[in-house]
Amino acid sequence: MEKITLKKQDITKLIQILREQDEVEEPNDEIYIDSEELNRLLPAIDYNLNALSKLRKFKDKKIVINGDLKLRGKQVKSLGPIIRINGNLDMVDTGIASIEGVQIAGRVQDWGSEMAKIRERKRVAGLMSEAQSRREDDDWSIEKGDPEGLAAHAVIKVMEYNNESVKTEEETEELRALKERLGNLYYDQEQGNESDELSEQISEIEGRIEELEEKYDVYDLVPSRYKYYGNLYRFDLEWGDFKGQEYAAGKEEDAEAAALEYAEQWIDENGVRGFNENFWMDHLDEEGILDYFRDFYEDDIRNNIEAYFDDDDFELTTEQEARKEQLESYIEEMEDLLSETEEEQRNLEDSDSEEYYDLDEKIKEIESNIETAQEELDGIEPDKEPTEDMIERKVDDMLDDVKYDYAAKLDEFGLDIEDWVDKSSLAQAYVDSDGYGIMSGYDGSYETEYINEVAYIVMRIN
Repeated sequence: MEKITLKKQDITKLIQILREQDEVEEPNDEIYIDSEELNRLLPAIDYNLNALSKLRKFKDKKIVINGDLKLRGKQVKSLGPIIRINGNLDMVDTGIASIEGVQIAGRVQDWGSEMAKIRERKRVAGLMSEAQSRREDDDWSIEKGDPEGLAAHAVIKVMEYNNESVKTEEETEELRALKERLGNLYYDQEQGNESDELSEQISEIEGRIEELEEKYDVYDLVPSRYKYYGNLYRFDLEWGDFKGQEYAAGKEEDAEAAALEYAEQWIDENGVRGFNENFWMDHLDEEGILDYFRDFYEDDIRNNIEAYFDDDDFELTTEQEARKEQLESYIEEMEDLLSETEEEQRNLEDSDSEEYYDLDEKIKEIESNIETAQEELDGIEPDKEPTEDMIERKVDDMLDDVKYDYAAKLDEFGLDIEDWVDKSSLAQAYVDSDGYGIMSGYDGSYETEYINEVAYIVMRIN
């Protein structure tokens, strides 16, 4: 057997490999459970997931949830030792403030949770900061004439008129000063001043700030990035007792355009039968209907002549009429000549005379001419193909019937009357009839306020 010699570095490397294998083979520190098992344990641990680590099964273990984790409405404040969820997490209406460090394969539902509330507080704080920046820069002063700012002033005037809490300039300045003072008091507290007097001052100022922040000034209105029906400025109320309210405002011409857009969208979504029939029937697209039937009748007449014309309807051409008159005049002349010749022949005493025979030949020639002319006259008949004028007159006759009752004609042809409504005309009539309030999703009303002597339409939309 051949002798194997190991160098020192080879032995060191081998020991390292064995150690790594040992580490791999150590018991896994993760434990897998499903949502049902976890929910059964929650009451026993008073809904404190951190307490799982005290149970023998989970001691020093990192927990992985197989599938979805459903904690909706549970009194859970933390995911504790859970490190991964191989599904969706439903933490709606829980006290969970963070899911940092937890891998979640699916989606997270968190509305009403502490995490959602924290996120909302941060969002509102950011909006308040933006409002303060606008306030400090006086972006919306009436003097600057910013269109959005002027619309915001109109909204504030309406809120004030409706006895909703609107801050005065003095209260706005008071709020600014109180926040500055509160910041200084917080600093004193951080420096170790824990006196009852300081705490009382802080509590009093916090209460007054909260009271003032329930009120709004023009800069507290949060402008939306998107206009209302493409024309009106939108403003949201994001804090205080009026949180959730939304307003739209703009000049009258903008309100008119927005209302028309609203009306057109409403008609597209609900159809014309959402109105009283007598209302929408007044807005049929009569020109469009006539164009449709004009095309139909022109085509149908040319392909079904016998259905539209009798023999009596066809007429002679101009050339035929001229030839007819010419033949009739010629026959009349020949008949007069025939009468004269026959009279002349009758006045002759000798019927065997040469003159008598000459007149006889002349009479025969005249009669032959009359007969030939009459045959030609009798053969003059109208062409059974209608002229363009005849077709045009017939189409006009048929369209007169359409005009008599547009709806009845559409129904007769099996056409959906709704497809022939002039929706633009109907939308305008809707606005004219019901006003700008059709856009108000709140109560169907609107107010008119004047800023710089210009009328602004303001409505609450939520």
